[in-house]
Amino acid sequence: MEAVFVAASSFAISRSGQAMASETHEDRFSRGLEVLRRIGGENFDGPINALAETSADLSRFTVEYPYGDVLSRPGLDLPLRQLCTISMLLADGSAQPQLKFHIAGFLNAGGEPEAIVELLFVSVAMLGFPATINAVGIVRSIFAERELAFQPIEPATNDGARRARAGREMLGRLVGGNAQDYFDRFAGAAPDLAQLSIDFGFGEALAREGLDHKTKLLAIIAMLAASGNRNDALRLHLAGAIANSVTREEIIELLIQLSVYRGFPSALNAFSVARDVFALGVQPLQVNVPAPVDAESHSDRLERGRALLAKSSAASGDAVVRSFDDIAPDLGRMIVEHAYGEVFSRDGIDLKTRELSACAALAAIGSATTETPLRVHINAALNVGASREEIIETLVNLAAYSGYPATQQAIRIAAEEFAKSNPSSRQPKEESE
Repeated sequence: MEAVFVAASSFAISRSGQAMASETHEDRFSRGLEVLRRIGGENFDGPINALAETSADLSRFTVEYPYGDVLSRPGLDLPLRQLCTISMLLADGSAQPQLKFHIAGFLNAGGEPEAIVELLFVSVAMLGFPATINAVGIVRSIFAERELAFQPIEPATNDGARRARAGREMLGRLVGGNAQDYFDRFAGAAPDLAQLSIDFGFGEALAREGLDHKTKLLAIIAMLAASGNRNDALRLHLAGAIANSVTREEIIELLIQLSVYRGFPSALNAFSVARDVFALGVQPLQVNVPAPVDAESHSDRLERGRALLAKSSAASGDAVVRSFDDIAPDLGRMIVEHAYGEVFSRDGIDLKTRELSACAALAAIGSATTETPLRVHINAALNVGASREEIIETLVNLAAYSGYPATQQAIRIAAEEFAKSNPSSRQPKEESE
């Protein structure tokens, strides 16, 4: 049986794969080094030279496979590949040095700064605000280092009352197959979630026109596949890509690239979903989500968000909005309007419970992107009446589910925030004998 499997596997290798297999290490390394030079710019070999001091083999592998075997392939142009890489690293959440390298690499490869910023709005819909906000700081630093005179992305000029219609239109451009079944699985328990997904996710964050449509589709697929365990959503967006002129070959190239930045298990799992979608061919969208009768405007949601933010964090909503003025003012508005004005303002649980649940969620994720938001929400929980003991117990409860290292890290962060609010709570250092 094993021999049959090996024979079948060998037969399935493409001609290009066979040609690549016959190349020497030197051929692949040389080709990879040239691609790395295009991406890395002046100090392109600095990271691999530093790595070689510890492991020469891993340094060579890093050039041969990612750059020599994958990024050099002709199926996607290099700037588009870089945006896909950025999308995967955004989903990782803890690969900030690599994210910075590849955002800069996108610019080195000829990409436009505006495309990076527009990609962050896709990240809001697919990955949430923590990953996006963290990336804004990285983008700022790159623009500053390059002395790049970036003109902030203009804010939306509509009043936001028609985003439900825009969301339904965007569904047809980004999704294929039986989306109704997808929404029905959770709409019975949380009917508003389907509405928010369409209105905000598709009707606002994904409805922007700053990225060409193919790039947006591939970025969404990259984020979902890199996140892992998003098979149902990935299936819908793969079907949407096929229905909207993204080729099978382009998707395959993207998923091969996924093996570099999120590993073979993620790539193989995504290929399994893609294989099923390819077998079905073009699938028309099936969805029948009714439009709401009444639609609020940006100003309605923003005012509610400002009031809640002031109550929970003692922060000015206007200050949050303005903090993104140099990059994309709409990002700040979305945080206040959507996260606070639409989600945190809901009546189902009290504000203290919401803040504690936010602490638990951020601590459980435990990525670099969630550390600052965790600090924010620990302080917000204190502001709305949670005791230190309640916060600690909320975090200790994670030990059995997220492991002790993640829980210990969260408790350390909480202790640091408690000490800031009450310096006397710091543990005195023991005097040396």
